[in-house]
Parts: sequence; structure tokens; C-alpha cells
Amino acid sequence: MWTRHPIVAGSFYPSDPTRLRRDIEKYLGAAEAPPVKGSVVALISPHAGYVYSGPVAAYSFNQLSQVPFDVAIVLAPSHRARFEGASVIPEGVYKTPLGDVAIDAQIGARLMEQPRFSFQRDAHSLEHSLEVQVPFLQVVREDFTLVPIIVGTTRLDVCAEIANGIHAALTGERRNFAIVISTDLSHYFPYDEAVRTDTVFMDALRRFDERALSDVLSQDKAQACGEGPVLTGMVLAKKLGATSVEIIKYMNSGDTAGGKDQVVGYLSAAFSAS
Repeated sequence: MWTRHPIVAGSFYPSDPTRLRRDIEKYLGAAEAPPVKGSVVALISPHAGYVYSGPVAAYSFNQLSQVPFDVAIVLAPSHRARFEGASVIPEGVYKTPLGDVAIDAQIGARLMEQPRFSFQRDAHSLEHSLEVQVPFLQVVREDFTLVPIIVGTTRLDVCAEIANGIHAALTGERRNFAIVISTDLSHYFPYDEAVRTDTVFMDALRRFDERALSDVLSQDKAQACGEGPVLTGMVLAKKLGATSVEIIKYMNSGDTAGGKDQVVGYLSAAFSAS
């Protein structure tokens, strides 16, 4: 049993719970978009400091607020280590300033039996890309359990194996679950170049073809620091019945906070079933 304590509270988002909840509710209130077509299977959300990416993340979490779920499965990248598999916290508690979230020990135990899955504490202890999704989840849903998964690879074949393992662990699961995929897009290009680069990513994403998306990323025609989670999430979404991808909102840090000389791209998108 492990307790994962917040490491970017006070830097990426407020450490004061009242202010944190108020900020998230403000972002959600401003993120007006119609519901996606069909039923939501998985969502993409960015993971920068809230002042930068929170206005975009809110578009995904507003969609999620309309979906009943008991379990939240978060797929996030590793910014500090590469490993050919996925690390899941199999049990314990995930803390944020808004309170404790129980880690789903049932699904965690099933995942630990799957190929490519292990628990690597170092992959989680300092990783912000998963942590920043949890307070948003806590605001849109009061009671849920968490399955925190760090994807340590960008290899498509390994991502497909990870997706297969998650799908196997969810087979027969009667509770409702939500899937959140954590990624930012291009980093530190001038504004117009970032938009062009991120448009290549979004065009490939819309094709709903993991090989096409992997190709543009591996050829550096597009960028996504959450490449592994996105590829894994796309394969998994297909297995769960998704038939299309809808771009809900795109902005970059030049739109939300900061200058336009070096920006980071942010995306809200949904995999949905017709």
C-alpha cells in the first residue's frame, strides 16, 4: 500500500483547496461546448500548469461531467524515464489538496497480472502529467476510484500490448469507468509554427489510425509528449467500441497565458462510439 503525495501543488496548481476548487470551477464554467456526438469512450486532456492548460482541459472534463463513472483510468506519460511497458499503482491512496482518492485495488491487481505491467514507484513519484488530472476529476465527480497508469514507451507495438492488458483487466467490469489520456502537443515553437505543427497532429488524430499518428510523430512532423498514452488510448478506445475522434478545443499557451514567441500546444478531444 502506497500513498502518493502531490508534488506540483503550489506550482502547477494552487495548494489551497478553496482556491483550487474555485479555479477549476472557473475553467469549467468558461469552457462551453456542445456534447460530443455519440457516447464518450475516452478523452484527451493537457497537463501543464493550470494557468496555461486549465482552460483547455476544462473542455474535456465538462464532457466527462455528463458521463457517470465509478472508476477513472488515467494514462499519462513519463517525463523522466523510458521503459518498455506501463507502471500502475496497484493499491493505495492518491492525495491532492482536494482530498484523498482511493486507488482501485481490484483493477490494479488484474493489471499486475498482464504482460507489460509493473509497479515502478519512481515513474509516479515525481510525475506531474498524471497528478494534474486528478483535481479536475475530483471536481466533476465526488466519489470514484483511480487507476493511475504511466506509459513508459512510445513504441506502437508495446502500446498496443498495454491497451490489450487494460482491455483484459476491464473485461467483465460492471462499474462505469472513464478514461483520461494526458498529453501536451508541440513545445516552444513560435505561435504560428506551433499551430501548423499541432494541426498535423490533429489531422492524423482525426483519421483514428494509430499507425498514421505514430508515423507523423516518429517523423517529427508533429509533437506530443504523451505519445505513448495517446497511442495506447486510441487502441484501447477502439477495443471499447469507439468509432471516431472529435477535436473539442485547441489552444496554446500564447492564447491562454504568456507570450507568443515560444508556446506549448494544448488539446481537448474525445474518442466516441456512434
